[in-house]
Amino acid sequence: MALFTDTDSYWAESPSHILKKRLLCEGDSWFSIPSIAHIPLQLEALLDASILCLADPGDTLEELTAGLQFKKIKTLLESERFGQKWDALLLSVGGNDVIGPEIRGLLNAPADPASTNPDHYLNQEAVEQMFAVLDERLRQIIGLRDQSPINREMPIFIHTYSYLTPRDEGHKVLAWRISGPWIHRYMVPLGITDCSLQQAIVAKLLDGFHGRLERIADETNEFHVIDTRKSLEPVLCRNRKGSQKLWRDEIHPSRKGFARIAKSFFVPALLKAGVITDADLRR
Repeated sequence: MALFTDTDSYWAESPSHILKKRLLCEGDSWFSIPSIAHIPLQLEALLDASILCLADPGDTLEELTAGLQFKKIKTLLESERFGQKWDALLLSVGGNDVIGPEIRGLLNAPADPASTNPDHYLNQEAVEQMFAVLDERLRQIIGLRDQSPINREMPIFIHTYSYLTPRDEGHKVLAWRISGPWIHRYMVPLGITDCSLQQAIVAKLLDGFHGRLERIADETNEFHVIDTRKSLEPVLCRNRKGSQKLWRDEIHPSRKGFARIAKSFFVPALLKAGVITDADLRR
């Protein structure tokens, strides 16, 4: 086994990590949702690497940069006494803030209900404030890396989620809905019912998220943005209630969707940055 989800199990197998590339993963459900083969699970199948994943569904950047989780990351990065030198930190963060339940604070009922401009349906002040807070919290994580005697040159990778179609499709285990939907439910009460307009609003937010990440990358060493916005085709508006190959629910890819993202976006990014080589790929 090369994927571990708790530090005790990881350190218990420490001799097996010595000759492998060591990847630390942290973040939200795209790295951890238990009922789908998420991105770290896909990477485990693709890479002969040692992966410690501490992600948890629903986590926001606020939770990641405060309390116990922040202390865990700090401990794992800052020294070899309780941590180690990592080959990369992979982040899946910002989704719950940008296109998750927090979206309800970003939406507006427009002055002109007939408007097709997505900007008119967004509280621009709230959106800018949200991105400013995300920026600050990401720089906290970068600061941990930069202050580490052993990991200050460690590359950090972050993805941008994918364009999607808001729809009344929560996450189910067997026949039971256990969470969601996350976007559609907040748009409809505001009169945002047109599918194309809903898609455009989500795209506007994800484009803003990508732009903010690229700004950080321009100002920061070894901060890599994996642009996954076009990784998966959004569900067609006419088929919002049908079964999907690439999407499990409103905001989560299916096993096939995650497999595409890992193989076609994450692995090439890690290769390009020199974190892994062809020798690290499973044959």
